[in-house]
Amino acid sequence: MQLRDTAWFINDCIFPRAEPPSKDESQKQEERLREEAEGREKRIAGLSEDENVLSENLRECAKLLEGEKARQQSVEARLTSIMGLSSIAGTIVFGGLLAQATGALQVQRGWLRWTMALGALYLAMQLCCAILAAVSGLERQGYLSAETRDILPPPGGEARPIYLRRRIRECLVELEDHERLNNRKVTQMAIAHRAMKNFIWVLLFIALIGAYGGITQSSRGDDLIERLRKDREVQELLRGPQGPQGPRGEPCIVLPQPPPKK
Repeated sequence: MQLRDTAWFINDCIFPRAEPPSKDESQKQEERLREEAEGREKRIAGLSEDENVLSENLRECAKLLEGEKARQQSVEARLTSIMGLSSIAGTIVFGGLLAQATGALQVQRGWLRWTMALGALYLAMQLCCAILAAVSGLERQGYLSAETRDILPPPGGEARPIYLRRRIRECLVELEDHERLNNRKVTQMAIAHRAMKNFIWVLLFIALIGAYGGITQSSRGDDLIERLRKDREVQELLRGPQGPQGPRGEPCIVLPQPPPKK
């Protein structure tokens, strides 16, 4: 288990994705769902025959279903915001990668150039992971919903207690289906959140490295200019070879100027 947890931790740091359940976990999940379905049927069968009690139970089930629908809207709104922010950040990161590839962004130091290039690539991977998770969470899902034939009684008529029990059963089945699909959306939202956390931490690291490289590079540039000013040999080397010295010229004789004419 420790080795598996470590492997998935490394996976979350590189490219997050949902951990598939093991065979035992899948069997336990199926067993739990089957037990819940059997318990639901037993509870519905044990309800009172009083129409008022059944109507109250149906209203409570409808409230639970409405709450699950509100949860669905909240999760989808968060996924939409994550996709929008990731798209904007992706444009900036892609611009930085393109500037490095075309040479518009030149970095003199080799280690700093490699850090910036690999860091930008890692940021792009995390943004792609976040966008992919948001898109997967927002894709079309086949939610169960009540139809006209489910709400209205059949043409031959149906006893009121039987109708209320049927509606309670259908409402609970819809609730279970909404919970299952919404849990998948929440899983995708968790993947997107993990990718955005990786993006923020690595972005902060690259910003610190870039600030350090910019400060040290500027100070070294100033030191180089100061050394060039003090080093006579370098100055002579930069001046280059000089030609033979010509004869010294005579000083200029200033001729008297004639008086101005009146």
